[in-house]
Amino acid sequence: MSAPSCVPFDRERLLARSFAPEPRHWTAEQSLRWARDFGAGLGGAMAPHDARYLDAQQALALPMIAVPLCDGEFWQQQADTGIDWRRIVHAEEVLTVHRPLPLAGQAVLTQRVVDIRDRGADKGASMLQRLTLGEPGGAAYADVDVTTVLRGNGGFGGPAPDAARPAPLPDRAPDRSIELRSPPAQQTSFCLSAELQVAGGLVLRPGQRMLRGVGCFGLAGRAVLALTCDNQAQALRRFGVRYAGPMLSDETLRIELWHLAPGEAVFRMRAVERDAPVLGHGSVQCVPDASA
Repeated sequence: MSAPSCVPFDRERLLARSFAPEPRHWTAEQSLRWARDFGAGLGGAMAPHDARYLDAQQALALPMIAVPLCDGEFWQQQADTGIDWRRIVHAEEVLTVHRPLPLAGQAVLTQRVVDIRDRGADKGASMLQRLTLGEPGGAAYADVDVTTVLRGNGGFGGPAPDAARPAPLPDRAPDRSIELRSPPAQQTSFCLSAELQVAGGLVLRPGQRMLRGVGCFGLAGRAVLALTCDNQAQALRRFGVRYAGPMLSDETLRIELWHLAPGEAVFRMRAVERDAPVLGHGSVQCVPDASA
């Protein structure tokens, strides 16, 4: 592992940081693999909805595959960033879909640091990064906006965070809900490495592992597509989550969702057996007519 950075944290330098475009390519087999990484094919209430994402002859790409396609170098670990990378916390993720991703294809990944806000010496800084997947020489497929909390880099004197917060979830029974299983550790690529497993008071069963945020994002996205977009992948326009706690392999997740307007909803996700929050606030937008 790299040693902690000795370079001073510099907001303006990070905002101006240049990232080289990176090619991405994927096969139909990889798209189906990611669907299984997100828990598709495990049966239960989601079984009828999963079929279209698992049949190699007629499968559609889940929009959430944009997130693993954007996976890349952990640049925050580089010494010239000034970031205390060991104290980074993954806070929010938002997928904006401009065009449906094909089941197999190629793209170019570009990225930039959009904003950095100072939350104070005791709370750290928040950094917003935008990653864009686009057809080579063509239009964008999707943006992935990632907010991380740099817990070791607050108090640098930068602008304070925007005071705006999402409205509380509705104070009524959810309009729709569904329960689904997270994949067993041996059936997903998104387990955290052994050295990154942080107990935090959790009691894990033998063979159970903590899963990466990308696995949580994809699993919740599958369910929300079924609950709000009539399971039409091409209908999704925006899907965002706020991480509230870890997701483990082979556990039951319950998603509760409230409709706000046609094609708009908010939701949360909890681990049933642990009675613990996993996603505290999520939002989704889809076109009411999936063919639009």
